[in-house]
Amino acid sequence: MSLLNPRKRINAKQVAELLGCSPKTVLNGGAGTSELTRIRNARNQVRFLLQEVLELMRFQEQTAGLSLPNQARYKTNGHSNLPTL
Repeated sequence: MSLLNPRKRINAKQVAELLGCSPKTVLNGGAGTSELTRIRNARNQVRFLLQEVLELMRFQEQTAGLSLPNQARYKTNGHSNLPTL
């Protein structure tokens, strides 16, 4: 059994903490959150499905991993000014 309930609803502040952005960015649909299902409980209260947020995080991690090999072109004579991963 998972510690996090996949059907759990979380607020914009919690989504922002998971994605590493501000709650205002989440509410404005930035950082890829425009695709998330918004559940309105009250006029000023918006909730998001935890499962969708976790899927968005996985997608962002995968797409970020695709750009890592491009850093190899900055290496000169075995040295790089970029930090190693």
